[in-house]
Amino acid sequence: MAESVPPTNSLVRLQHEYPGAWVALKDGGVVEARATPYELVAALHDRGISDATIIRVPAESEPELVELG
Repeated sequence: MAESVPPTNSLVRLQHEYPGAWVALKDGGVVEARATPYELVAALHDRGISDATIIRVPAESEPELVELG
């Protein structure tokens, strides 16, 4: 049986490389990462990148949201 290999941009890898950052993903890779969503969108616009998925990568030290209220 073949071993399972985590995807290149698994959350674990992103969390290690971009803790607390806003990251744009496209075509299976990170195309840009910035400290704020506004900086990220501006950088993507400047580079002419569209249709990217944007996520915020939590830092390992951040508390996990379990429940609202």
